[in-house]
Amino acid sequence: MVRKHTGSFDFRLRRKTDSGLFGGLIFVYNQYTISSMGNGVESRVAEKCTAAEQVYRALKRDIITLQHRPGASLTEKQLATLYGTSRVPVREACGRLDQEGLLIGRAYRGYSVNQISLKEIGDCFDLRLGLETRALELAALRATAGDLDRLRRLAATEYTYHDRDSYLEFLDRNLDFHIQLASLSRNDRLVSVLRDLLGNMQRFFFLGLDLGDFASEMRSEHEELVALLTLDSPAKGIACLSRQILSSRDRILRAVIEDRIDIPLE
Repeated sequence: MVRKHTGSFDFRLRRKTDSGLFGGLIFVYNQYTISSMGNGVESRVAEKCTAAEQVYRALKRDIITLQHRPGASLTEKQLATLYGTSRVPVREACGRLDQEGLLIGRAYRGYSVNQISLKEIGDCFDLRLGLETRALELAALRATAGDLDRLRRLAATEYTYHDRDSYLEFLDRNLDFHIQLASLSRNDRLVSVLRDLLGNMQRFFFLGLDLGDFASEMRSEHEELVALLTLDSPAKGIACLSRQILSSRDRILRAVIEDRIDIPLE
């Protein structure tokens, strides 16, 4: 239980006297602490948070890898049974995935996995092209030699064709590479938007990996990108990144249009 000690909340109304434009209510918390929270409560809160995070990661993984197909209906009870937990962490996980656009909440009917459409694929790649090339432009101005060394190590990763576990590991490392690249822009808002966008695009990337053995090609593209940044060639780096993004987009769109990818389209 959270206990208040002998003090109380001190609510003070302070006016901005120098300009007289507005006043604000400032809450000053005196002698208030949650240090007396019992260990049992702390333990249950940590357990709850851990369970919600675990369900979130497992459910997101299964949506990305199409274990839950686009358009599939899901209920909290079904997911709680599937992931071996109660409905509360499932509800929290589904809420996060709803906000991220991977699930759609339906009043009194659970959730459905968001459909994939050709327009969504095209829109996401267009947005990625604009954001990531801008991040690269800023990174070329602000990255240090140490930054580029770390990025070079992240570039050295591949996957094994037709090995889905390998795909998942590669997708995680590929995401790390692109987020690290974006972080070199030193623009936190840009990094945050790109992280959300690339996270939601993981379904598209997963589809692309099974279209052919592009592992060594992707590694070479990443290493080429880092080399161009190291050589202080931002224009060539942007051209290289743009080529990679558009190639990935075209490969996925072409496969969907030609029915080489077995997914229901919106």
